[in-house]
Amino acid sequence: MRERLLDMLRCPNCNGVLELTAFEMAADEVATGILHCAELHYFPVYKGIPRMLPNSLTDYWPEIEKAVPDPAPPSVLALVESERFQIEGEAFDKPTKANFSNEWENHDIGGKTWTMELNDRIQWFFLDPIRIPKEELKGKLMLDAGCGNGSQSVAYTKFGLEVVALDLSTGLEKGQVFREIYQEAKPENVHFVQADLQKPPLRADYIDIIHSAGVLHHTPNTLKTFRALRPLLKTGGTFYVWLYKFEKIVTPIVNTMRAVTTRIPAPVFARVADITAIPFIGFCWSVNKLGVRKYETPSRREAALAVHDIFGAPYAHYHNFEEVSGWYKSAGFNEIWGCNEDRRGFGVCGRLPVNGE
Repeated sequence: MRERLLDMLRCPNCNGVLELTAFEMAADEVATGILHCAELHYFPVYKGIPRMLPNSLTDYWPEIEKAVPDPAPPSVLALVESERFQIEGEAFDKPTKANFSNEWENHDIGGKTWTMELNDRIQWFFLDPIRIPKEELKGKLMLDAGCGNGSQSVAYTKFGLEVVALDLSTGLEKGQVFREIYQEAKPENVHFVQADLQKPPLRADYIDIIHSAGVLHHTPNTLKTFRALRPLLKTGGTFYVWLYKFEKIVTPIVNTMRAVTTRIPAPVFARVADITAIPFIGFCWSVNKLGVRKYETPSRREAALAVHDIFGAPYAHYHNFEEVSGWYKSAGFNEIWGCNEDRRGFGVCGRLPVNGE
């Protein structure tokens, strides 16, 4: 974690400004430390990533404590004395965290996602829909809301963007590694934060671009999450989402299967996904040969990842352009357009008016 991020972060409970106590450094970054606000809500920094979820301090304290110097800083003494190892408020969605953390374990760092190469995903899900010329991206601050494995978050920095990459899962740890091996990356310009999109721990009216591809429909309530993110956007900002749409034949079949698969405990389903990856590959190959659908045959890793996403995610909501564009209108966007629609979903992008317009 770079100290630059501290200016952007806010306590997800009270929206308070956070202070950072660093215990271990890695080059010019904080590898291990503690964040806390004036209300004494505490959050760990572990493996260079702020962990802004309920009970994160409990989860990581055995490792954090090893790095605490002797004598301990006042912030740590206050923590120990208060024994506030939990943050207040609604519990986050633990089943979704578990499913997607297991899913991204199947991701090969630097490999394809959804059978798409990284540059293709950037073009399709980012450059084409947002309608901002490449040369105008430099210097803008972007939120990658639901960054998954973090590879796109890292790649966006080659355009001169500064990126805050949020995800509920531990998949962002893959991105933390990828930023060191992606040749075009500017590692200092990407900040990974483990957090709940329903309670984003970020400063309001501060972000230039919010980008969320294939994520909000996997939260408990798509609209609620959209509304939670909207206040982060500054005047004239751009907000893009890509969401599932309802397919008359496929969706009922998938949902019937999901009624069973989503009840399987996450550790067990991780094994199920690995085993069923092979028949899933066969299914993709067969429908492609028959001309029913056009699928690129995935690798086993990619197939396991797809099984996790389709059949393991606890929530999978379906929407349409008219509905979602209504959300944008109600949220004050004066420019709204549809984009990159395919058989499974569609994108919607909106831009807020600038002052005086």
